Amino acid sequence: MCKKVLLAGGAGYIGSQLAPKLLSRDYKVTVIDELWFGNYLPEDVELWKKDILKLTANELKKFDAVVFMAGLSNDPMADFSPSKNFIENTAVPAYLAYITKKAGVRRFVYASSCSVYGYAVDKLMTEEEPDLNTEYPYGISKLIGEKAIMEMADDNFKPISLRKGTVGGWSPRMRFDLVVNAMTKSALKNGEIIVNNPSLWRPVVDINDVCTAYIRSIEAGSTVSGVYNICYDNYTIGRLGDEICSELRKHGHKVKMKIMNKQDVRNYKADNTKAKVELDFVPSISPSDSVRNILKEIGPEFNFDDEKYYNITTFKDIFK
Repeated sequence: MCKKVLLAGGAGYIGSQLAPKLLSRDYKVTVIDELWFGNYLPEDVELWKKDILKLTANELKKFDAVVFMAGLSNDPMADFSPSKNFIENTAVPAYLAYITKKAGVRRFVYASSCSVYGYAVDKLMTEEEPDLNTEYPYGISKLIGEKAIMEMADDNFKPISLRKGTVGGWSPRMRFDLVVNAMTKSALKNGEIIVNNPSLWRPVVDINDVCTAYIRSIEAGSTVSGVYNICYDNYTIGRLGDEICSELRKHGHKVKMKIMNKQDVRNYKADNTKAKVELDFVPSISPSDSVRNILKEIGPEFNFDDEKYYNITTFKDIFK
């Protein structure tokens, strides 16, 4: 029997890549999304254009799994509207998890973030780390949302929280405000990559590996539940810039790197061992691969200035 999955916020950057992968695995996919950033979904996806807070438990009874990937997706959006950030990233997923459990749906997957680790210096962060140094709205909201959802776990409700690293790579609903994508855009448009602080650490992951993590979570054994770091590897921003420059030069692009020394509230490395063992998540796509995938999709006349590629610009237009 065809399994039914609801993707809440599934018309975004990751959902637009995940939905067709689920369809190819014979899932029936429904997306609930207010379409702030447009619709790039396949026609076979059932679309509910409505507010998640308007959903009822009765509407969810037909699904085998519910995935929350809505909310505000980066620091600029959270900083622009901290109140909206805490509603969308904390209250909304908690409500959706609550009615999912009430509907009798066993599997709930939450899009968390490695941003919950804040400023961790050189420590390799595991999911069991008790002391998280998160002091800014986005990281705090993701952590609180995650805790609320995981508190609901019991024998009949098995939530999984995916703490994703910084995602990059091509999507039908493309973004150029994520570090790998932003560096690639800057290099192609300006011939230069600006590295604000080369010594800061980030766990990075390609969007296709992220989709694999979601699929592994949806299809995990019925008793599997917990929090998982999802990343390919940990990079300093300087090393990441070097790798992207090197890859672009292989394709004939002249690129230089400009080093700044700006401070940041985020500096963390994540250990993905638990996801490898319990979810069979084996990431395989490097930042160089992500760059190559982007190059395949864009031509010489590609308009990097289109506002649709930058979440904060669209968000400000909607909520000004």
